[in-house]
Amino acid sequence: SSNPDFDGRHLFGYKDANHELSKLQSITATRVLDYQNYIADKASPSEDELKAKIPEFWKANGDILNLQKVIKGQSPRMALAAEFKRASPSKGDIAVHLDAGEQAQKYASAGANIISVLTEPRWFKGGLADMTSVRLQTTNQSFPRPAILRKEFTTSKYQITEALAAGADTILLIVAVLPQHLLKELIDHARSFGMEPLVEVHSDNEVEVALQAGAKVIGVNNRNLHTFQMDLHTTEHVADILKKQGCVFDHNDASAEYSICSLSGMSTAFDVDRYRKINVGMCLIGESLMRAADPKVAIANLCLDPKEFEKASSLVGGAYTKGTKIVKVCGITNAEDAVLACRASANLIGVIFVPKSKRCVSKEQAKSVVEAVRVFGERTAQMKVSKTKQESALNQLVVNTQSLEDASRRPMVVGVFQNQSPEFIREMVKECGLDMVQLHGTEGMAAANEEICSVPAIRVVDVETDPETGKATEGAAQTLLDSITADPIAILLDTSIKGKKDGGGTGVTFDWGIAEKVQNAGLPVIIAGGLTPDNIGEAVTSTRPWGVDVSSGVEASPGKKDHDKVKSFVGGARKAAIEASKGF
Repeated sequence: SSNPDFDGRHLFGYKDANHELSKLQSITATRVLDYQNYIADKASPSEDELKAKIPEFWKANGDILNLQKVIKGQSPRMALAAEFKRASPSKGDIAVHLDAGEQAQKYASAGANIISVLTEPRWFKGGLADMTSVRLQTTNQSFPRPAILRKEFTTSKYQITEALAAGADTILLIVAVLPQHLLKELIDHARSFGMEPLVEVHSDNEVEVALQAGAKVIGVNNRNLHTFQMDLHTTEHVADILKKQGCVFDHNDASAEYSICSLSGMSTAFDVDRYRKINVGMCLIGESLMRAADPKVAIANLCLDPKEFEKASSLVGGAYTKGTKIVKVCGITNAEDAVLACRASANLIGVIFVPKSKRCVSKEQAKSVVEAVRVFGERTAQMKVSKTKQESALNQLVVNTQSLEDASRRPMVVGVFQNQSPEFIREMVKECGLDMVQLHGTEGMAAANEEICSVPAIRVVDVETDPETGKATEGAAQTLLDSITADPIAILLDTSIKGKKDGGGTGVTFDWGIAEKVQNAGLPVIIAGGLTPDNIGEAVTSTRPWGVDVSSGVEASPGKKDHDKVKSFVGGARKAAIEASKGF
């Protein structure tokens, strides 16, 4: 570079003598060394030899597809890039056993327009052979041929030429690891073959670099690949930046110069619709499709066409993979403990109205807790959870959990009841000002209807567990999925001891595998049962439940919280959730 300070201005740690490489930078540096050694090996093909293979491949298997034309050609439907990823640095093995070509056929036959293939071998267990297999097995089929994206840590023209010779239609260029002058060289090199690259950005200055280097298809990674923090608002933020700079990227405007794509963190039709509203032309979805029991159903349920979204009866787009969003601290009996839990960042504060419980509160105690939580959240009235009516129970619960997730950014108070009359529940809601209730008895799903309780209700499902093995009854997950209705705001899974009548409050650790099975079917759940500051990290990272609920695990004595344990539990859950969400 003739101006390294300018070209490298956006690079993480640039000119910091004490900078330690991020995981992204470490992987990229390793790939640079890999290719230096590979190119130096006399047995490796030269770039000229690879260039000669490109027209031969196209003659045998069809011409290259232009990524931007593929995206725009889907309008008003959102284009889908379905990803084949065997593993990742943080998640470990995802689906190493799958055949890339066969999986790609499932994706493409279900409507995927782009197939993204990880070709990095160490952390992602991929290779060029996977990509070539995908290209060949999706050519001359009954479905339209998808564009093939080589997802790699590309830093050289050789890698682009190599990708073209192996069947790629496009490649990923990550702005975060490329100086501006090199980014421009790589974009120009790709275009010299008719290839339009996908240029990935995350931050404001990366957007500036991408535009100045001439990018046309801009992919917004909702995950910061240096810190691995996920923020789905990133795509909306970048869209705002592009608008302010006068960049036209309207997906429904064939003459628009740019196309914007959202990468990472999406798994449902609601995510797709969210970005459709800001003119995103393509979304990339990976892990949830790789984990889905049936990728074809999962893709269909994404409702890529806006008309499908409007009339859909099934809006679950694969396994729930967004990790832990809700932390509930239950058994609160006083304002001091409530405020402590709020300060620790708990979303839900539980007060128990069950007479037999050692943590049962009076109306006065409940009122004081509600007042303290309202003051903390700077509000004076009940929180409202808005819900959009859906046709199926599973869809309704997915919508409900998303609504609750949004509402509980300010902590809410949940009244816990067990086999008590609807009249009593409504009376406590009204007199104490409860935001929600939780039904912990044998009332059934329908009892959790908001019209009955007067506020949204969490339905507890007791999963029968063998106290000796710690394992749930066979078929418990499917039994639960078969029993759900659209009535609850959310489902909470707790432990019941085999042979005992009453469920919940056992202190016995929940069989986390049940939650994983249920969430793989698309239903986010809260888990409870035996959770403590010591095991919350394992629970969150291994299962990645939508929510966690603790009571006795953070107590100094029944009804009195140990403040250090509360802080440790909530902080541990949040930290583990961040770690669990890390990955590419």
